[in-house]
Amino acid sequence: MSNTLELYLKRPNELELRTAEMASRLKDNEVKIKMIYGGICGSDLRVYQGAISYAQYPIRPGHEALGTIIEAGAAVPYDIGTRVVVFPNTFCGTCEFCLNEKTNICIKKKPLGVAIDGVFAQEVILDAKYVFPVPGNLPDERAILIEPFAVTIHALKKASILPGTTVAIVGCGTEGLLAVALALHLGAKVTAIDVNPVKLEIAKALGAVTALMPQAVNGELFDVVVEAAGVKAAIQQAMQIVKPGGTMIALGITGEPVNMSPIHIVRNEISILGTIIYTLKDFADAIEYLSCPSLFVEPVISKVVPLADYQAAYAQALSGNYAKILLAFAR
Repeated sequence: MSNTLELYLKRPNELELRTAEMASRLKDNEVKIKMIYGGICGSDLRVYQGAISYAQYPIRPGHEALGTIIEAGAAVPYDIGTRVVVFPNTFCGTCEFCLNEKTNICIKKKPLGVAIDGVFAQEVILDAKYVFPVPGNLPDERAILIEPFAVTIHALKKASILPGTTVAIVGCGTEGLLAVALALHLGAKVTAIDVNPVKLEIAKALGAVTALMPQAVNGELFDVVVEAAGVKAAIQQAMQIVKPGGTMIALGITGEPVNMSPIHIVRNEISILGTIIYTLKDFADAIEYLSCPSLFVEPVISKVVPLADYQAAYAQALSGNYAKILLAFAR
């Protein structure tokens, strides 16, 4: 057996860094990955707080990760030394959704870091089915955004966003900010809406963005509204600021009941489209976009924190005053 340092969430709010044993031999389909970066996501914070009903404990958290293959089983199609990102949602490949290339809604899907052990460790062993190779021209600091950007791409594909399309992004967490970046890249006229002025400043750093507090949206209507906050007030506002004939993309997640006016939705022919994670095609599209120098995403990463300082990293992420915080796993 070999050892690695990993984060370990014994129960909600009890996170520690510990030494854990790893299998000494890989199965034919497995890879051992030496991690470079891990991104702390909103779902990681909800698992930490005990706010996801289906989360399992104890668990190794984390699902956004970039690393390098250092060992590979006999049936693995990747060479040692290949940089990869983790595809952190399992899928069966046989249900009706998987067979229709909708692995994101597989009936047997299990998210890493939530339902099964995640990837916040210096070294991790995974089925090679759930890693995606990264091209050599993509820097680590952009490659680590492949997974969250794939969420954004999957969402924005659901609407027609062309040069001049008016797009409102409600909620400027990481996904909201990446939606701002992608909409700008597509030529849209973008308005970012958030209750936190710090997040609005980050949104403005991405380009020509109108940044507004929710109460400052006075009668403006938008072709496309992306709800990325996942709170009741934001969802209700998002439904009200869509133009007649427009589209609302429901990206944020909440279990809280939301008030909806059917007559407003019906009489204005508003389309409300749900979206959840991504497929392998969205990962490929994320790499293509991130390989384009004109896509500006650098302000989305706020800080890089050593693994040993994980407590500070989680506290800063929970503060709501940062965008993406990365854990650096180098020994």
